[in-house]
Amino acid sequence: MSQRNSILNFDSGVTRIACFCALFMGLVGSIAAQGVGTPDFIQTPVGPVRIGSEVLPVDETEIPDKDQSSAQEEVPRAELTGLIEAQLELQYSVDNQEYDQAIPLAERVVELTKAEFGEISSDTAISISNLAEMQRRVGLHEESGINFLASVELFREIHGMTTPTAILPLVGLGVSYHGLGDYPQALGILEEARSINRRNFGLLNEEQITILDHMSNSLIRMGLYEDAEQQKLAGLDIMERMHGSDSVEVIPALYKHARWLRGSSRFDDARAYYVRAMNIIRATDGPESALLAEPLRGIGNSYRAQRLPAGSGISALRRALTILRSQNEPDKLQIAETLRNIGDWHTAFSKVGPTGNEYREAWDILNELEDGEILKRRWFYNPSDVLKINPSTLYLADPGEPYVTEGYVLVSFDVSPAGKALNVSVLESEPSGFKDEATILSIDRSRFRPRMLDGEMVTATGITRKYTFLYVPLSKQ
Repeated sequence: MSQRNSILNFDSGVTRIACFCALFMGLVGSIAAQGVGTPDFIQTPVGPVRIGSEVLPVDETEIPDKDQSSAQEEVPRAELTGLIEAQLELQYSVDNQEYDQAIPLAERVVELTKAEFGEISSDTAISISNLAEMQRRVGLHEESGINFLASVELFREIHGMTTPTAILPLVGLGVSYHGLGDYPQALGILEEARSINRRNFGLLNEEQITILDHMSNSLIRMGLYEDAEQQKLAGLDIMERMHGSDSVEVIPALYKHARWLRGSSRFDDARAYYVRAMNIIRATDGPESALLAEPLRGIGNSYRAQRLPAGSGISALRRALTILRSQNEPDKLQIAETLRNIGDWHTAFSKVGPTGNEYREAWDILNELEDGEILKRRWFYNPSDVLKINPSTLYLADPGEPYVTEGYVLVSFDVSPAGKALNVSVLESEPSGFKDEATILSIDRSRFRPRMLDGEMVTATGITRKYTFLYVPLSKQ
């Protein structure tokens, strides 16, 4: 039984797309939703809506002309101002990731949008979709699903069954079903979204790749790993056919697939994709290009993820650092990232104990960057795994087995300045005692990036980890 089938630590987070809103002359401006996925925020316009590479005209009846100006003036000015203010407040909450506070604001925007543009309008449909997304962000998947579906139905009532305006809320609906654990239903809805995408924008368009990623997430949860990989490969194939297999444009897709392979514990295959990217970079930008740092770090970190202290791993990281430092205008952020990676390597594999020198140097560089304080907290406050040992998979089940049930072990521990776990204890487990000892042993054998304060490693206390797994209860065996 494979480890990846048993320890379900997969990130089912949703790939985010780039959306923006604009206001002009005191009125609602226009949006551009680039890509297909779950939006950060969409504020709908009176005017054309851009989906993917196409501009979709709004029904003419929704755009007031000179003859309709008197009807527009009948809307109380206070209501119009209230809508704009609510939209701005909502945007502020989203920008600050305050999604709990965003929900009542999104509800208010829906209410005001209906009053301004009517129950049946594109503006109302997208405001409902925005509300659904806020609900999804806080884990209210059932409520978000209801509102995503309402948005889809409203768009279809206005523009027809295959309207591309329904793609975004369809993806949101699929992700909501994923959050509810109904993976087959999620998969079916996402397939529908992709079908509409391809019908409107052609078989080769990059926007559908995000949908493929969501489909892959659901297939992983269903235990269909080969099918999940096919979706990933389909996305890579689209990029290669659009841009050419040896083009610079395909490099991000190579990195993405390399990360997928690394997450599937196929480390040699992952490194092959990084090498392929390096060959493209050397051919187009030269043997000392700063672009080589990213695949070199990918190679070095893959050896650490493999728990293999091979010399070629640390050599790749050092080579990345040398290239970055040799540039006429060195990228300080990338240098700090590479130093952090080298520090992680020494924490993971050093037999005499890490010195922490690379961490300190990275910390000092962050002092020089505009967002340095944020990055210092993100990188060095909460200890992260640098050598992850998962619990034993003995007696665990595969997702497709009858009567399979999800169990978990929640542990608490401290992390020393050298990155070792101390005082490991089980807080909760279900079933009790089933995987407690195996989980404690895995934490003891793991290594963690230590907490840093004021540029020095300190002991971090009260760190928690929750390990989930699948098993068949004795009563069902």
